[in-house]
Amino acid sequence: MERYSVKQGYVLREIAGEYLAVPSQNGGEIVILNPVSRVLWEELQEPKTLDELTAKITEMFDVEKDEARSDISQFLENLKNSGLAVSC
Repeated sequence: MERYSVKQGYVLREIAGEYLAVPSQNGGEIVILNPVSRVLWEELQEPKTLDELTAKITEMFDVEKDEARSDISQFLENLKNSGLAVSC
């Protein structure tokens, strides 16, 4: 099964109640994260499958499995399209 992880070189910061993934070196974009995407970003520091991510989100948040899986798939696709995540 395909595994995903975020690009190295980003640091997670909380600033004024918002979570941001900030590049630790020059270049790169700042990513604003909501509570769910913050959890996903933290989980994706190590390669994870879509099933593992879905289980984590449904455990932590009041969301149906199918909805979570669909939203996480979209989040991963957006990260990949932005060059911020890779599949392993």
